[in-house]
Amino acid sequence: MPTTLVLRIKTPPTNPAIALDLVKRHLRIDHDEDDSLLGVYINAAAAWVEKYTGRALINTEYTMAVGDQPIANAWPMTPSPLLVLPLAYSWPPMQPRPMRLLRAPYSSFGGITVIDPDGAEETIPPTGYQLDVASEPANFRLTGGFGLLRGRHLLVTFTAGYGADSTAIPFDIQLALCILVAYFYENRGDMSMDSMPDAAASLLFNYRLVWFGA
Repeated sequence: MPTTLVLRIKTPPTNPAIALDLVKRHLRIDHDEDDSLLGVYINAAAAWVEKYTGRALINTEYTMAVGDQPIANAWPMTPSPLLVLPLAYSWPPMQPRPMRLLRAPYSSFGGITVIDPDGAEETIPPTGYQLDVASEPANFRLTGGFGLLRGRHLLVTFTAGYGADSTAIPFDIQLALCILVAYFYENRGDMSMDSMPDAAASLLFNYRLVWFGA
């Protein structure tokens, strides 16, 4: 299994995850004095929802760095004294494991770059990997006999999100965002962040991505 998985935003979303007007109507606010504060709460609520569900709300371009040996090959059934150096590099008859993308829903794939320990970069051509976008989250696996030696890293670029603006986000997620913004606005820091408010968690339950194992 991978040693490290690091997800970073390469191109942030250009629009908020929920319209300010909708939030103000939910809170029954009829003035503009708190608009900038509500904008902060909207961004914080969106970040909480994305972390909780494993989903991107507005289209966001990510880079996913995968450390040492991301695609682990199964070892052949051979006594260890017989494992010679070439076998430690790769074992072609074995099918490499798929590696899931760390955000859904899938939108587009930007490619895979291999970075050597000395900093040299190599782009893997589309024929060098197999992309499964039907699964959620989407995943990929290296194909063709490309061997990843220890110390080499993958840099995967992809875009995930429901759309370019909040109108593409499911209504129950939008309502959960309103509830979280209200939670921030009404408590002003005097609150627990150990768990999400029950109403928001219930609305997000069917969207949460949960998996077991590597």
